[in-house]
Amino acid sequence: MTDPGRSEVLARFVSQHERAGIPDPVLHHARRSLVDHVGVLLAGAEDPVARRVREVVGSFDDSTSATVFGTALRASAPYAAFLNAFASHVLDLDDVYNPPRTTVHGSCSVWPAIFAISEVLPVTGEQALTAYVLGFESETRVAQATGPAHYDAGWHVTGTSGHVGAAAAAARAAGLDQTSALHALGAGATQAAGLRMMAGSDLKSLHPAKAAHDGVVSALLARAGLTAGPAPLDGSYGYLDVMSSEPDPELLVAGLGQRWALPDNGHKLYPSGSLTHPMIDGIIAMVVGSDIHGDQVAEITAHVSPPAARFTGIREPATGMQAKFSLAHCAAAAAAYRAVGPAELSSEVVAASEMVALRGRVTVVADETMGKQDAVVHMRLSDGRELRHEVRGNRGTPVSPLSDDELEAKFRELVTGLLPAPALDRLLQACWHVDELPDVSEIATLTAGAVRA
Repeated sequence: MTDPGRSEVLARFVSQHERAGIPDPVLHHARRSLVDHVGVLLAGAEDPVARRVREVVGSFDDSTSATVFGTALRASAPYAAFLNAFASHVLDLDDVYNPPRTTVHGSCSVWPAIFAISEVLPVTGEQALTAYVLGFESETRVAQATGPAHYDAGWHVTGTSGHVGAAAAAARAAGLDQTSALHALGAGATQAAGLRMMAGSDLKSLHPAKAAHDGVVSALLARAGLTAGPAPLDGSYGYLDVMSSEPDPELLVAGLGQRWALPDNGHKLYPSGSLTHPMIDGIIAMVVGSDIHGDQVAEITAHVSPPAARFTGIREPATGMQAKFSLAHCAAAAAAYRAVGPAELSSEVVAASEMVALRGRVTVVADETMGKQDAVVHMRLSDGRELRHEVRGNRGTPVSPLSDDELEAKFRELVTGLLPAPALDRLLQACWHVDELPDVSEIATLTAGAVRA
């Protein structure tokens, strides 16, 4: 009897690994991810881009199977997943898994797929939490296995590996056996897509939206008996073979069930590309600590990782979306406003003459000594003073994680004003205690009315 391939091993893990075999700290990280995800999703659902997407989907999908979070709208399960995933990513404030080999937003595809399945099939909170852990693990392992060459070729990992993660989570939530789970993984893998050049555009959020949508479809097709090709992840002409010139297939299964990715997940404080965050931390620390104002800044020089310099290097953003991927703008905003939030990344602020001038005084240096979560920032002031601040692991990363209280504060900041205080508290407690819910779709119900359709 031949040994099973890595695709089969991962499918067995997805379909058979029990909650009892997941360490309690990993389960708690899953609850943290849910709190963060729901808060960011509801805030994102208010965004004008998310509203336009709902209008488009509503024009052709009149199903009432599943909840569009925060609204009175309902849609088919795949399109509810699509809309919820889109909203959860549109602000660029969702969680991020960012080790040296890859960068992927893990929750924005996986949770929406689980919630959509839960409205067409019975799923308890405990089952949902387990499905999330296994889906997140599958997604991040695929991302690690494709490695830097995948991203460097121009793929957006959140879209590509997100398809596999969403399919894995949906397969587990739907209770598929190993054979059907393998076909679901294959269905997710064959639909994988997402171009990195969409960063700074409205359609970047299409990537997790399609991943969640296609993950739901993948699980339901496999449940109906449709089959995928053999070894879809690690076989000849499979996902890794096609998607990366330098894959490491062993990372799909090495330490499976022993080493977990969730403790290395990060949670964002700024609604911009994660590679800008170390620099933002450094600049805010300087201007607050030394009581500096933007008109005092003569020059900013930011030493950042080479990936940060390449992938968030838009010098002159024309829109707020582009500003999220502009180190120059994020540096100028942090210096001028002591904050980088939606207001500081608005198109109006981007176009302001004082911001254009301040961006022109920002120099970005790609520094091989910097990791993706590091930055060294030098600031020269108009009076000749020079300041320096070093960041080795920005806030929200595994080396400097947000506490549960800080995550809850982020949730409250995002959701306050969208829900009455009692409803907000009920929703927050449901997220923290999700595995106690007899029906996880209760969380979707608790978001009703948070935003206008």
